[in-house]
Amino acid sequence: MKKHSRRMLGIMLTVGGAAGALGLLGPQAVAAAGGVDLSVAKAGPALENAGDAVRYEIVVTNYGPDASTGWTLTDQIPTGLLNASVSSSDASCGSNGGTIMCQGGSLAANSSAIVYVTGTAGPQGFRMTNTVTVDGVEPDPNTDNNVSSLNTNILAVPVMDPAIGAAAAAMAGAGGVALRRRRRTTA
Repeated sequence: MKKHSRRMLGIMLTVGGAAGALGLLGPQAVAAAGGVDLSVAKAGPALENAGDAVRYEIVVTNYGPDASTGWTLTDQIPTGLLNASVSSSDASCGSNGGTIMCQGGSLAANSSAIVYVTGTAGPQGFRMTNTVTVDGVEPDPNTDNNVSSLNTNILAVPVMDPAIGAAAAAMAGAGGVALRRRRRTTA
């Protein structure tokens, strides 16, 4: 009975190997399908002060296995990002009505293109959420990685009474320390 079991196992392995070579068994025997898997990732500061310069780096990557013949990047300029501008040596970019658009050409498999968005953080404290998307000319089998969002917290710069600021600056220049009591205000 043991000989029979070994013989059956040998026959099953031989047939299974032939079937696998013919593509009759599961996914391990199927060659990788072609296509273009574009992804986008946005990087930038998590925290900035109101009035500071803000710079975002957006990376579009083609994970392949085929080359992309073209792609479009769309980035809504977040409320609070003032004087936004866009630049890239890998794409033709511009902005219109609060939306940044970039048109990229061919992108080889396992290659990336970079887009920079810069601006100035608005004058008050808030959270800026910025979302960017990429779409390719070819169908994309994995659209889960075609959107990237980033939050930047903008800290309000405290406003100081000019009289208190001048006194504090004078004391600091003289090597002293100035302590001032806040004025109580009533509504």
